[in-house]
Amino acid sequence: MSDTETPERQISPVLSRAIVLAVLVTLCLIAYGVMLARFDMAKGPAEVELGAPSGEAQVRLYLQPTHIDPVNHAIQLRINLLPGSAAPDDTMIADRSYILRIRRGEQVEQIAVKAGQPLPEATFEFDLERGNVRDYPFDRYVSSTVLSASALTEDGTDHPLAIRAKAWEGLFGFTVEVQARPASHRDELALESSFSRTGAVAFFSLAIYGAMFVVAICALVIGSLVFVGTRKIEVPFVGALGAMIFALPVLRNALPGAPPLGVRADALIFFWAELGAIVGLCLFIVAWARRGAAP
Repeated sequence: MSDTETPERQISPVLSRAIVLAVLVTLCLIAYGVMLARFDMAKGPAEVELGAPSGEAQVRLYLQPTHIDPVNHAIQLRINLLPGSAAPDDTMIADRSYILRIRRGEQVEQIAVKAGQPLPEATFEFDLERGNVRDYPFDRYVSSTVLSASALTEDGTDHPLAIRAKAWEGLFGFTVEVQARPASHRDELALESSFSRTGAVAFFSLAIYGAMFVVAICALVIGSLVFVGTRKIEVPFVGALGAMIFALPVLRNALPGAPPLGVRADALIFFWAELGAIVGLCLFIVAWARRGAAP
């Protein structure tokens, strides 16, 4: 038997790079699938009915959120009064006189409805009781309201009326969930609405912050390798590094929902990414000034 051993076959550099690329693509696809499942991208807005049974309801409402202001902790809600269950759906005339009361915190609003008159529509602003925009894009808010209605009887006393509300669980950029909560009085309808960013908003925001992270790392790698002398100075990189510095604020302003500057994600990603891009450019300029080609 020969003493010489056959050298093991080595993987070519091209094949090894192709394997690494395939692994990275596979990991990206798996991460993308996990995020799609986590954020429930297919979920859309719907209507939910709460309160008294349809056959017993004497007052019917339609609730629709129209605007949310996380910075000022406020939500606008449009309330449409609908005809009672005995009236045709296309008849927007009140079949009885009553007063609708909307309690928001310590404040109570009233809507007077008169028989034979068109049913009114009103928009109110409610406080967001829980939630903070600093948690963007995973911020979640809660707003509560209590509805009650009563009609005056012949002897001048209030006669409570059963309420049934239909709520639209949809708001641009937010997922809305409306639930009934126990009320302090039997004839009241207590509602709690929760608002959270949609899966698309959360996914895109994470992608933007991920792009900021990659840009900052690239700038630091370019500046550091040129500064220590392991890569030669190539002047076109100055323009690329300068573009990275100005591209980061553009990416930040492209975030959906326009969160105010200073959310927690900014402290974790944007601020140091911008600083890292500036440091990378400074390192490149210092290396060019020290070792750049003479005229």
